[in-house]
Amino acid sequence: MIAKNLKHLRHLKKLTQEILAEDLGVTRSRISSYEEGRSAPTLDFLITVSDYFKIPIDTLLRKNLTLKESASLINYEN
Repeated sequence: MIAKNLKHLRHLKKLTQEILAEDLGVTRSRISSYEEGRSAPTLDFLITVSDYFKIPIDTLLRKNLTLKESASLINYEN
């Protein structure tokens, strides 16, 4: 689920893999690898993504965010 959610969130924010990678302090190939499901993100990376998009890790891992069509609809903050 994280692969689809990461890609969807990036698209909603109109970010390229390169820009997201720079913002998160990783390589573009690492973002690509996570989005394509070729590797699993580390806990540290999940925390960084959670903070960046302001979405709980649990939501990133368990909810299908691709059902949301607008970034404004994705607001799971407590």
